[in-house]
Amino acid sequence: MNTNSSSREKTPKAKITPISIAQSPGRKYWFLHHAAKFFQVHRCQTLIEPFAGSAVVGLSLLHAGIVERLVLVEKDGRMACLLQGMLHDPSIADRYEAFECTRENVEQLFKTEQSAFRWLVQSRVSNRAKFDGGLRTTIDERWCRDMVVANIRRSQAMCGRIDVVEGDGLEVMRQYAGGQNVGCFADPPYSADSKSKGHTVYRHHKLNHQKLFSLLASWRGPWLLTEDNSRMVRRLALCHRFLFKRIPMNTSDNVRKHELMIWRKRRIF
Repeated sequence: MNTNSSSREKTPKAKITPISIAQSPGRKYWFLHHAAKFFQVHRCQTLIEPFAGSAVVGLSLLHAGIVERLVLVEKDGRMACLLQGMLHDPSIADRYEAFECTRENVEQLFKTEQSAFRWLVQSRVSNRAKFDGGLRTTIDERWCRDMVVANIRRSQAMCGRIDVVEGDGLEVMRQYAGGQNVGCFADPPYSADSKSKGHTVYRHHKLNHQKLFSLLASWRGPWLLTEDNSRMVRRLALCHRFLFKRIPMNTSDNVRKHELMIWRKRRIF
């Protein structure tokens, strides 16, 4: 018997529970298994999400024990308020659980509050999860009461290991770029090409994608980038000698399309 081979044990794969709370345009719930697979191989202690949005990837990886600490950066003040509240407001889970999601109650909430709870509710009841998108016809279609409440409580149990920064993602990235044990999952607004939909979806859609790619080229730790499958993005990836792969996904209109997954480490997919 070959004792060496028989004694080898594979590292057990972490079980990934999606920590989905808020909804946001372009959220990466569908991409979670790709991110988990990557960061299980390319380990880091701290993970930064410079364009956090709903933060479903970072929160899920932290909950699974794949990373030890999480830094969420969000430029939109409404989403930043929501992220802070879902971590530090002790009443938000109970309020969500007790709230009757009717059009009348939602409209009244919008008139009286500018709180984390208001933005959470608005993210769940708005068309395409856009704060400015108007209300869904079936307003409670994405309410998901039990799931959201459970995930808020899971997130609050981890709040000591999470920092939320309201600010510019590129500026915060520069502060962490030299850390060998700091990873990055970047899901920027898709606005590199003039025809990309990010221009109409996000309040803060302007981004210097060339600077983003340059920052990632000098990043010491592991990183993973998702981008629009556009000619400009492919050219930037090739220019920096990054690897990329087209990943199929379904849009909110249930249209099949491809996005780009980009990374620098050895190919594992």
